[in-house]
Amino acid sequence: MKHRDSRLFSMFIGPKGENIEILKNEILYGLDRHKRWRSDYTPDDPSPVAGTDFSRDTQKLHRAVEALLDRLERDNPHYFHPRYSAQMLKDPSIPALVGYFLTMLINPNNHAYEGGPATTEMEMEVIEDLQRLVGFENGWGHLTSGGSLANLEALWAVRNYKGKGRVLFSVASHLSWKRICDILDIRDFKELPADSRYRMDVDALKKELASGEALCVMANFGTTGCGAVDPLDEILSLREQYGFHLHVDAAYGGYFRSLLLDEQSRLLSREQVGSQISPYLYDQAAALCRADSITIDPHKHGLMPYGAGSVLYRREELRQAILNTAPYTYHVKEKPNIGMFTLEGSRPGAAAAGCWLVHQMFPLFKDGIGSVLDATLAAARRFAHLVDGAENLRALTSPELDIFCLYAVDHSRRISAVNSQTLKIYNQLSIENPHAPFILSKLLIDKNTAARMLPDHQPDADHLIAMRSVFMKHWMGVDEESSWLEELLKEVEKAVNS
Repeated sequence: MKHRDSRLFSMFIGPKGENIEILKNEILYGLDRHKRWRSDYTPDDPSPVAGTDFSRDTQKLHRAVEALLDRLERDNPHYFHPRYSAQMLKDPSIPALVGYFLTMLINPNNHAYEGGPATTEMEMEVIEDLQRLVGFENGWGHLTSGGSLANLEALWAVRNYKGKGRVLFSVASHLSWKRICDILDIRDFKELPADSRYRMDVDALKKELASGEALCVMANFGTTGCGAVDPLDEILSLREQYGFHLHVDAAYGGYFRSLLLDEQSRLLSREQVGSQISPYLYDQAAALCRADSITIDPHKHGLMPYGAGSVLYRREELRQAILNTAPYTYHVKEKPNIGMFTLEGSRPGAAAAGCWLVHQMFPLFKDGIGSVLDATLAAARRFAHLVDGAENLRALTSPELDIFCLYAVDHSRRISAVNSQTLKIYNQLSIENPHAPFILSKLLIDKNTAARMLPDHQPDADHLIAMRSVFMKHWMGVDEESSWLEELLKEVEKAVNS
């Protein structure tokens, strides 16, 4: 074991299923408790189930389960393994799985307090943890089904609270933002160019702000494409001048702020944080507390399975802009009824319970969940270092978080030729190849941004193609002696030279 924090090994099932017994023991314990909880309720009631032969039904169920597992194992890539780094698919932690599964047996609905008293309280505790993580002293927030719904609700609330104005975000932003503007019938929006680091072009933002009133500027803390972090400190200075609402889409990167926090959620100095976090990343993460609203996804770096996003508001009054009620619910008035202030109606209490249990094992500070993120950062930086020494490969950008993109060199210095070389990698090391030893994805960069990233190349293609690796799974970063990254580089070089 090469890492001092045993939780990085014990609290995950493992690439070979090494810890499945830990998961099984907690699930079986929970099932026994759940059976007792049911049987102890009105014990004198007759059972409608007792004395019935279920053998035919159970045999049919077992055959259906076998068919289900056959399809899942046959048709899915091995998302859990570090050899898969194509998409944002992290192997959920054991606490997340246990918390979600055992609560799912009760099936609470956190729309209203009466639908899930215990899990509503857990959700509020999870949100308090997330508010401390980003540095919000007060405010409001709740869990969502994902980042797109969180983004939609945030802009809906801002539009209702502040009125009209232009919405601004960069071309590197998540695809949901144009959809959201369409759903909300916001026609006055603008995609700003990205710079050579795939960050928002602040000069372009300044020009747009000077040309008309802005309702909301959306900045990224971890773009989907390559994990880029927009210059929040500069954007915040512009907010002081122009008064727009600043929403930060930190769905992917928000949890990295834990690397800056001690056990009391106090900001550590740069020296205490260490060299793993660049001065630029430190400054932008520190500035998150000044945003007006934030999206952050527990189902990305919060160790949860999919179906758990969140939206956070720095000022609680923003929720009043979307307040709604109904005659058939919200009857427990003295308790939190989250659904009165959410876009979504029914929301699974199991997601709140899973998050809550994760936070018990991995609190949101440097030596808690930060230990996991430190390892993912280490993997991305180590692979970037290996690529730096490769003759026929180049990094698209230096990794700010744990997503790394590269492209293949072509000495003609034409974008089209670079794309042809890079596609050799994609054809060999992607889901397109059923026998691929590693699975990566590709990123298409628009022509204008590509010209900024590769200014010495002829822009003779509509886009630049880069290979993308998402090092979400921490296994490559916990053991410096593991050879996965070296083997990955060897396979990438082999594909280019084929």
